[in-house]
Amino acid sequence: MIPPDPEFRQQNRRERIWFVKKSADWVRSVPNEVWSERQCALINALFVNRANFRLNKEQYLMMIESARRKSDRRKGSPVMPSRVMMAPKEDPCR
Repeated sequence: MIPPDPEFRQQNRRERIWFVKKSADWVRSVPNEVWSERQCALINALFVNRANFRLNKEQYLMMIESARRKSDRRKGSPVMPSRVMMAPKEDPCR
């Protein structure tokens, strides 16, 4: 996987931050009834359109994990090795 050039990444980041700020300002400026009605319409539209989405959940997660491995980018806590993982505690009341 060839990572995008740094200038493209910075521009993309600036656009995402701008969008999030503009969306947050809108949510703060409208009544809850308006915001929740729009949110409901979006979620319903996603449910209606889910048959047209080409990837199922497993394929999507596999794609994300594959991209993460190829980019050598860490996200979140590292996976604990099986030798370190603790066994579930037994219930002392039994």
